[in-house]
Amino acid sequence: MKVRGMGRLIRKIFRSRCGATAVEFALVAPIFLIMVIGVFELGRAMWIKASMQYAVEETTRYAIVNTSATTSTLATYASTAFTSSGISITGVTFSATEATTGGITYMSITGSYDFSVIVPLVPIPDITISAKSRIPIS
Repeated sequence: MKVRGMGRLIRKIFRSRCGATAVEFALVAPIFLIMVIGVFELGRAMWIKASMQYAVEETTRYAIVNTSATTSTLATYASTAFTSSGISITGVTFSATEATTGGITYMSITGSYDFSVIVPLVPIPDITISAKSRIPIS
């Protein structure tokens, strides 16, 4: 009689669906959270890239109008344009170089940033984000 009752109890336990939702959540939640955090990190990287590109393009426009500006002045202008775009991070470097090719003098403005994720849970490697703009000045 006890064996027969034990068999019913075991069958009842194996047919129970009481914890199925909790188990499914435990399996899916970490993957979902990693994906959501990864999307935020990717968006942050794209925002930094777009802000850097904006800064170097504004600086090349400034260099067209102010042909007597030095490379250090242009690098400072790019840094100011970057911070005025609404983003405040450290480690972004801007440089300006002047080069002559085929009798035409070009001014190149470049920006660089070593991007690393804020949440180390997301397996995104550190990358260097760069932006560049070049214009003829004479």
